[in-house]
Amino acid sequence: MSEPIQPGRPQAQVETGSRMQRLFDLRYVIGALLGVYGVVLVIRGLLDGPEQLARASGISINLWTGIGLLVVAAIFLVWGLTRPLGIDVEENID
Repeated sequence: MSEPIQPGRPQAQVETGSRMQRLFDLRYVIGALLGVYGVVLVIRGLLDGPEQLARASGISINLWTGIGLLVVAAIFLVWGLTRPLGIDVEENID
């Protein structure tokens, strides 16, 4: 267990993976944003008709870009879960 917080004294270490750290971790924000865009593009790519495929030389660009974004989003989210932020604060006692 960690020692209780005493007023007026800095903490020796911030608890790894605390709620406030996860809230401000940009890896989760970036992963979620890329995931949302990826889902939208995958849906759009699945709904593309023959006219859109003909204009893109037969390649479903929306589908492949969406899949790529979902892969990158998964990497960001797994990275954030496996390597949570931990901020070590050194005490300077003069």
